[in-house]
Amino acid sequence: MADARELYAKALEEYRRDRLKEAIALLEDCLRLDPGLGDAREALGLLYFQEKRTDDAIACMRELAGLDPGNIMAHANLSRFYAAKGLLEEAEREQAESRRLSWKAELRMKTSEPESSGDSGQAETVLRQKIETYRKVIELDPKDVLGYFSLGTAYLEGKRHEEAREVFEKAAGVNPDHSPSYLGWGQALEALGRRAEALEVYRRGIPVAERSGDMIPLKKMQARAEKL
Repeated sequence: MADARELYAKALEEYRRDRLKEAIALLEDCLRLDPGLGDAREALGLLYFQEKRTDDAIACMRELAGLDPGNIMAHANLSRFYAAKGLLEEAEREQAESRRLSWKAELRMKTSEPESSGDSGQAETVLRQKIETYRKVIELDPKDVLGYFSLGTAYLEGKRHEEAREVFEKAAGVNPDHSPSYLGWGQALEALGRRAEALEVYRRGIPVAERSGDMIPLKKMQARAEKL
């Protein structure tokens, strides 16, 4: 008998073959075996949404957020699902929570330094795992701006600047109102030595951050633009 992880892997294969209903059935079986498997629950919510089963998608993501309150993607997806139903107050609340968790994670990442070569190797392993996870998120939902943003951030962390630039640019294309993506895009361009392009991106992102009230990316983009 297949275990939950095997069913999850089979579900992804079915999805890649455009067999959406079969993928959903496998994910439902997977979660009956292991209700705490967050990757499977997130994937199921996204596939429900693709099937226009928005209420089921919301219920799935709410369960994920309950199991893992710090899950950025759960709140970001809830925001999108609520918006699709016209529940704008709920959508804005979830968007604000996903944004708060995103910046909290970035702060934690920047303040943690590896203490030894062993820690450095562990950090590289964690980074590879994050990149693979965010790639899967995008594969399941190519319109998930936080999937692109998180992948771009991981590429920046790994100094893979050209890949980061490409992903952040896609993120801004998916959601032109996501101001942190402009910040990451500009940072990647700066790291590539493309200062004029970085300045142009910051000039595009600053009014976006002002409209959204995103003070952290706003201040960072203003400061970097002044130096360019």
